[in-house]
Amino acid sequence: MIKKNMLKEYLRYILPTMLTFTLASVYSIVDGMFVGHAVGDAGVAGINVAFPLVAFVMAVGTGIGMGGGVISSIARGAGDEAKSRRAVGTTFTLLLLAALPVMALLLFAAEPICRLLGGQGGTLEQAVAYTSVIAWGVPFQIFVTGCTPLIRNQGRVGFAMAVQVFAGLMNVALDYVFVMLFGWGTAGAAAATAVSQAAAFVPVLVFFLMRRNRIARADLRPDGKIVAHALKLGLAPFGLTLLPEATVVAINVNLSAYGGETALAAYAVVSYTACVIQMLIQGVGDGSQPLISKHYGAGDADGVRRFRNTNYLITISLGALGLLAMYLLRNQVPLLFGSSAETAAIVAYALPIFSMAYVFYGFTHASTSYFYAVDDARASNAIVYGEAVLVVLVVFGIARVAGVDGIWFSVTIVQMVLACAAGALLRYRHRRRAAQAAPAAKPAGGGC
Repeated sequence: MIKKNMLKEYLRYILPTMLTFTLASVYSIVDGMFVGHAVGDAGVAGINVAFPLVAFVMAVGTGIGMGGGVISSIARGAGDEAKSRRAVGTTFTLLLLAALPVMALLLFAAEPICRLLGGQGGTLEQAVAYTSVIAWGVPFQIFVTGCTPLIRNQGRVGFAMAVQVFAGLMNVALDYVFVMLFGWGTAGAAAATAVSQAAAFVPVLVFFLMRRNRIARADLRPDGKIVAHALKLGLAPFGLTLLPEATVVAINVNLSAYGGETALAAYAVVSYTACVIQMLIQGVGDGSQPLISKHYGAGDADGVRRFRNTNYLITISLGALGLLAMYLLRNQVPLLFGSSAETAAIVAYALPIFSMAYVFYGFTHASTSYFYAVDDARASNAIVYGEAVLVVLVVFGIARVAGVDGIWFSVTIVQMVLACAAGALLRYRHRRRAAQAAPAAKPAGGGC
């Protein structure tokens, strides 16, 4: 575990980040609550079908931002301030270049993509309405999401949190106005998100225009080596943000086939609620990344190990507490979303089963964050993209064998397998580094 003199710095990084991620999930839940009461089950299911597209937008920003942020932190830990600044400037430019193509994708391909993601009938109509509006906020969302790791890596964790809190509170207020007062339904929820992200863009832009944070024009010119390295490192946080939605898509498609729109609506509520646990766990990993990267760059192996092990203690505990909370609140949660009686009964049954996964999720995702923080892209990508493959195989396979009941257990099975894989990768990394250190420890003469 971490030493007392490291605790203050550790908490200064992870607590605001955990709060930021948790609030982000709460704001998403608020979207579902307003739409559930104003539109009904079809509206909630529609947002759930469309949400993988929103996650894709966030994943693009997070992947680019975290990749550049890790490079910047490691360079700063090694004393190379020039490379650290170039990494920030290159990342800034990559975010700007990524925004417009993603926006165009959502604007012009909303219906076929939402249909592919499991939307049908009224659910498809609501999903397209949501996606078509939220597309206009994509450039702002990518920029804000991607700059957040850069701001955190400069030690301004409180500012990064304040921007997200500001955007979230505005989103909640506008949800009430657009959805409940104006009666715009799912399109209103999307408009609230787009406007709040545009508002959050302003303080982020001001931050980088301030003299002490300003990026030199020369540093904005993309450095080819940093681009390649950042994209390689960014694959893991990109996948960590997006690929949970592979679970959503796989389950949506199978529930649509085996359980119909009622099962889809129930899963929307389960997914929204369980997301809080997932975001808390991810907040621990992402919050500690600047510290782990900096100590790794400085060659402090003991400090890196202590931060990593403390992360494990916290994330596994969060998973267990989340499971307990979901069990105790299984009958109350559907009421928040205005679920029908039939949908509420499915939620009460499925929520505790689904949430068992997050005990294992705590270990696997803390491991992933550790791997990319120490520049081990191969191991982090293996866990993240291995999860996507497993999800497809397990969900589709168990659905054919056990139907809807099997689908609720599928995520726990996936996370159990991934936890074993993460443990094996950690052991392999430890043995490899011990073997690399062994020759250096031998006497110069090579004697016994």
